[in-house]
Amino acid sequence: MAFKTQSWTGPLLVAVAAFLWATDALIRYPAIEKVDPTFMVFVEHLLAVFILFPWLYFKNRNELFSLSPKEWFAALISGVGGSAIATVFFTASFLYINPSVAVLLQKLQPVIVVLIAYLVLGERPEKKFFLWGTVALGAGVALSFPDLDFRFLGSGVDLYSKGIQYAFGAALLWAGATVSGKVLLKNTTPTLATFWRFFFGLIALTVLLFLSGTPPTLSLFTHTTAWSSILYLSLVPGLLAMLVYYNGLSGTPASVTTFIELIYPIGAVALNTIFLHTPLVPVQTFAGFILVCAVAMISF
Repeated sequence: MAFKTQSWTGPLLVAVAAFLWATDALIRYPAIEKVDPTFMVFVEHLLAVFILFPWLYFKNRNELFSLSPKEWFAALISGVGGSAIATVFFTASFLYINPSVAVLLQKLQPVIVVLIAYLVLGERPEKKFFLWGTVALGAGVALSFPDLDFRFLGSGVDLYSKGIQYAFGAALLWAGATVSGKVLLKNTTPTLATFWRFFFGLIALTVLLFLSGTPPTLSLFTHTTAWSSILYLSLVPGLLAMLVYYNGLSGTPASVTTFIELIYPIGAVALNTIFLHTPLVPVQTFAGFILVCAVAMISF
């Protein structure tokens, strides 16, 4: 059975979350000069768990641990896979391949999500979905690579290299996290789903920090700017964005959601233009317009 088009609220919330994620880079890149990336993500998860747990304990105490085995597994995939390991894989891929290749491979996420959603959730998109989905993918690639120069793909890219495997693994895990989030939200509130995603991500990141053998030094705690950056990353593109995202995902098919997330590069380009004074080139302006139109056609 083909899924029916949802109301405009779900897709709009997913788009808002994607824009909030776009603010991440403006703060994170300067901050990683002072703070280890893994520790930064660890603190973001820690703050989210500490903020959400008291609220859920006093308001939804009976539902907090009432997940079914299938829902526990979905929460585990979303947290460990989507929040922790995928980020580590994506970052590690930069050590072995051109970062542009890693970014380009992430454009496969919508294709992977559609396939997983079909197999796991039984979502069968309408015919228009494939047309506008292809247009959205093309516009997303053009927005991320405005010079349309893909010569980096010919610079000895080995499909069996660690870099390709890490980047593709990140795309697969993030796609799986979208579908598992949809499974989790069938009988779970967005706030509870968000909590368990951050909780399992926190557990995974704690293990990663322990295995790294490089605990943060005391000098870290003297950087006021670094801590204000971490606070923003934790509360806005972290906790707030995920709450908005799960509220949107609860009313939107996973297959549609993954294409709406392509709004992310539009937000990133717009913010870079405003705050970093990097003007849009004509290709990006046109690609952004086409992407918005294609996402609207998919969503409504």
